[in-house]
Amino acid sequence: MANQPNGPPLNNGPGPAYPNGAGVNGAQQQGQIIPAAGHYADMQNLMEHMEALGKYLEKNREEWRAVEEGLGRVERQHVGHAGAVNGNAALPDDQPTRADLLKALADRDAEIRTLRTAHLTHEKLATLYEETLSDATERIRTYVYEQQTHVLELHRHYTALLAQSREETIEAQLVHQSWQAALGRLSEGVRGAWAEREKERRGWVGRWRGVRGENRVLRRMVGWEVEGGSEGEEEGEGGAG
Repeated sequence: MANQPNGPPLNNGPGPAYPNGAGVNGAQQQGQIIPAAGHYADMQNLMEHMEALGKYLEKNREEWRAVEEGLGRVERQHVGHAGAVNGNAALPDDQPTRADLLKALADRDAEIRTLRTAHLTHEKLATLYEETLSDATERIRTYVYEQQTHVLELHRHYTALLAQSREETIEAQLVHQSWQAALGRLSEGVRGAWAEREKERRGWVGRWRGVRGENRVLRRMVGWEVEGGSEGEEEGEGGAG
């Protein structure tokens, strides 16, 4: 029979490679890459087919052993008949006729041909099974490697995006702090300018009120009509000034 393909032993059971999630948790704790979710379903389906092929191969081997035993019995019977005829041994009274022997020999030959054909068919099936198993194993290894590489690439990509996002966040925080500091300085400058303007305005308003009061006094002294401006008007004029 053909040799089994090289490679690590596979799980021939119908269940997943990590029952109850214990292997998955262990792989996560050890930092291993977890294949995609559909990988285990594909593996389980493949293992079921491989188990069925293994059972069929074992059945073929048992049938082949039975064929070999049958061939051995036929050869021993043929040798026994040939020795009895050539050795002129005493033949029993119920010795079969030549036609019976020829018919039995033809039947045995047909049985041998049938068994040999079955043996060749079983050998082809066994070879096909082993080639299929080797090809499936290689495809699985390639698929797992590609999935691991893809997951690693995704991990590196999202790690780079996370680092970039952190840098942008820090930069935005620094810009925000600088804007707050600039707004604080601007507010202080506006308050100072407003205070200076109010101080200057109060000086001019006081002078204007003094001149107006003096104007009223002079008008009374010369007998002129005094302007009837109210304090509200004065305050309005003062505010406008």
